[in-house]
Amino acid sequence: MGGGSIMVWGAISWRGLRAIVILHGRIKSNHYLSILGDHVHPFVQIVFPGELPLFQDNNSPIHTARCVQEWFEEHDDAVDHLAWPPQSPDLNIIEHLWQYLKSKIRSRFPPPSGLSELKSALQEEWLNIPLNIVHDLYASISRRIKSVLQSKGGPTPY
Repeated sequence: MGGGSIMVWGAISWRGLRAIVILHGRIKSNHYLSILGDHVHPFVQIVFPGELPLFQDNNSPIHTARCVQEWFEEHDDAVDHLAWPPQSPDLNIIEHLWQYLKSKIRSRFPPPSGLSELKSALQEEWLNIPLNIVHDLYASISRRIKSVLQSKGGPTPY
């Protein structure tokens, strides 16, 4: 590929994937608030009507900003927010989907030849991730937790 990179945000659930959002530049908490309002809130209303889904992020500084925590408090009737301990082993299954997505992009021939083609390829490959892959990742959560406990918080195969 010819240089350049793109940052994306995405959401998954047992029921499906939310289209990824292409991010521009350094993301700050106010940008993340827009993602929560424009993408997370509608996603949970459509995919989980009348339910209270549990939302997990990875405890990055923009996720723990006061304004973001206030957003979750204001929307606690629509989505519950999983408290994520700092410096914890990353059990967030979406990390494995990012690796899957990277491998799909790298295996394209010809590879995307610019940022515009890369954006299109990312969107296409993300939406083509088979739901059974997501289901397998969810099914692995108990094994992941067991592995973290056995390693006493140290490295795991995940």
